[in-house]
Amino acid sequence: MERLCGPKLPFWELNSTFHTDQPDLPLCFQLSVLAWLPCVYLWVVSPVYLFYLKRNNKGYIMVSILNRVKTVFGLFLWIVCWTDLFYSFHEMQQSQTPPPIFFITPLVLGATMLLATFLIQSERLHGVQSSGVLFIFWFLSVLCAIVPFRSKILKASAESEIPDRLRFTTFYFYFSLVVCELILCCFNESPPLFSSTVTDPNPCPETTAGFLSSMTFWWFTR
Repeated sequence: MERLCGPKLPFWELNSTFHTDQPDLPLCFQLSVLAWLPCVYLWVVSPVYLFYLKRNNKGYIMVSILNRVKTVFGLFLWIVCWTDLFYSFHEMQQSQTPPPIFFITPLVLGATMLLATFLIQSERLHGVQSSGVLFIFWFLSVLCAIVPFRSKILKASAESEIPDRLRFTTFYFYFSLVVCELILCCFNESPPLFSSTVTDPNPCPETTAGFLSSMTFWWFTR
């Protein structure tokens, strides 16, 4: 990992992680493991999920306000991630060569946000009202971002001024957007048009229940 993060950013430090009053994970660990974990999940699952969508087409869903907001937020996330990428190129032009991790992670995150946005539209076109795949992805993204969220606050409060203001700002834009995507993912889309999968005039509520409702059996109380 030294090739990715450079000698100034160690991948793991026992002293700063355990033997301290304010434990924190190293920046290299945050930019690699925590940033890549949700991305790896989505890229591994996506081929199988797209094949599943193709084989289980339930009709298409009209473009709704919910779908538009999720799509716009996904594009904003791509812009935010690649802002960090282009800022790294800008630093390189200013004779400040950042470690490769500052190029790789924004590139991977940006590409993953485009993939998530593509899946949002693919699910709509195939009649998926609630997505378990994307819910898990947004949940992992929020979960893995909590550590750098705390870490940046601790670092900013310990110093007189905020170091690396642009990346500090873009991260909190990123965090806010993934939290919004997670919340939006909890709401169901409208039923698909021209669907032949449900012909019962009084169908079981489980068939239209969302992912969280199915996991918690909340649909059973309807």
